[in-house]
Amino acid sequence: MNEIEYLLAVMLVMAISTYLTRLTPFLMFTPGKENAKLNFVAKNTPPMVMMILVIYMLKEVDYLSTEIFYTLFALAVTVGLQILKRNALLSIVSGTIVYMFFVQM
Repeated sequence: MNEIEYLLAVMLVMAISTYLTRLTPFLMFTPGKENAKLNFVAKNTPPMVMMILVIYMLKEVDYLSTEIFYTLFALAVTVGLQILKRNALLSIVSGTIVYMFFVQM
């Protein structure tokens, strides 16, 4: 198989894979009906994403420097806003702004 044939085969596999991943939700979920699996995913995805972001943020923190105070304060702002407002976008953006403000000071 020469290089052109290989590239065409790869593009064909990618096109079929993309088509199938786009088609699958329409085959699995009928319109107008409530689906328990979909409701579970919609309910639990935002907290899971927030937890991944928290773990990713805390893994690189130098706990022996003053950076830990900025990080914990930004984390407290994020958690506080999430508890009060229940808006993931507002919480994440606000925590990021607070952290960047302290880091740039």
